[in-house]
Amino acid sequence: MNCPSGYIQAVEGLAKICIPDPNLYRREDGLYEPSWAPVFYNPRMIENRDICVALLREELSRGGSTAIVDPLAATGVRGIRIALEAGVPRGTGIYMGDLSLDAVRIMELNVKLNNLGEDVVVVHADANELMYRLARREGVALGYIDVDPFGSPTPFINAAVDSVKRYGVVALTATDLAVLEGRYRSKLLRRYGVVGSKVLQSKDVAVRALLSFVARTAAVYDRYIEPLLSYVTSHYVRIYSRVSRGGTMASEILGKCLGALWCCINCSYHQMRPTEDSWSGSTHCPVCGERLKPVYPVWVCPISNRDYLGGVLKASSEMHWLRESSRVLLEGIYRASNSNTLTTRLTFVARAVKVNPPPVWRVVECLLQKGFAAARSFTYSDGVVTDAPVEDVVECVRSETPSCRTSGVE
Repeated sequence: MNCPSGYIQAVEGLAKICIPDPNLYRREDGLYEPSWAPVFYNPRMIENRDICVALLREELSRGGSTAIVDPLAATGVRGIRIALEAGVPRGTGIYMGDLSLDAVRIMELNVKLNNLGEDVVVVHADANELMYRLARREGVALGYIDVDPFGSPTPFINAAVDSVKRYGVVALTATDLAVLEGRYRSKLLRRYGVVGSKVLQSKDVAVRALLSFVARTAAVYDRYIEPLLSYVTSHYVRIYSRVSRGGTMASEILGKCLGALWCCINCSYHQMRPTEDSWSGSTHCPVCGERLKPVYPVWVCPISNRDYLGGVLKASSEMHWLRESSRVLLEGIYRASNSNTLTTRLTFVARAVKVNPPPVWRVVECLLQKGFAAARSFTYSDGVVTDAPVEDVVECVRSETPSCRTSGVE
């Protein structure tokens, strides 16, 4: 089966798909610009889709999911890969939708190209309309909804958390990372209802800002979330949350898991304070004395379920066709999930205490020897994620700095 004019055949995972010929949509600097193509396909998101199919394989092994919907499917690569790779039982409904007729035609072609027949249903529909129609009018139990837009997922979150079945999973991608990081304060407040500005761990904050918005949106419908896997990499934030029902529990989750981050933009010191303690305590950094900047309301509970994440990592190791970089990313997320905290950036700590920056691995070892959880950050190359008090972090930075070790100081 040949691809239509302007398209070429590509292989991703176990799927064969027709995608827009990237040579037709290159910028002056030679880079492919997927938003210029008639149907959106971004090769930079293969890791995103790799992790998606690994997570769904783990979810299905635990007895989860029923019908699966990708309401912004474009070429259909995600839904097709789910059908081919995630171990979805025959007869499970996989629905792929898009408002673009060009996308619908390419999806239908790609479904035939992979011999999926009636296993995958292609629908011409608005994303929100499709989710509500399946859940309300057709009575389909949506066990997994994957919202992967170009830009912010906010226009689709209400429909997703309201349409997914009890204990179902909603996956969201946000590519407006600069907004979630706090670079545009007014847009962060307007779009996500979060007050804040850019800090030294802004990528870590971005994940918690998005989770906060999803939790508050779910609570409107007397629902609450449990994050299963959350991370930020490259140009996007990705979260997977289990959605359950109960107004009382939704209120408890909001009280327990929403709060404020107080961050030092000089040395990267930070505090997490739940709602009832958001404005109590010192507003000055104990390391360098700078005034702390608040970001609120953000998610202050764990952003991933470590046990579940271990299952996803194991599932990925059994899927030999996944990219090695996807497994490396999952391993980094797993290691860092042992501490519910932001990254401490050693470059800035060292500058604040006037020593040379030590190797990250030495500080990690130092903190582990002290009995704390510690791991290299996967978001910042100069960072560690640890539950150690700041005094112990500073002590390890001082003792492991190259000049101290060279002079025999331990």
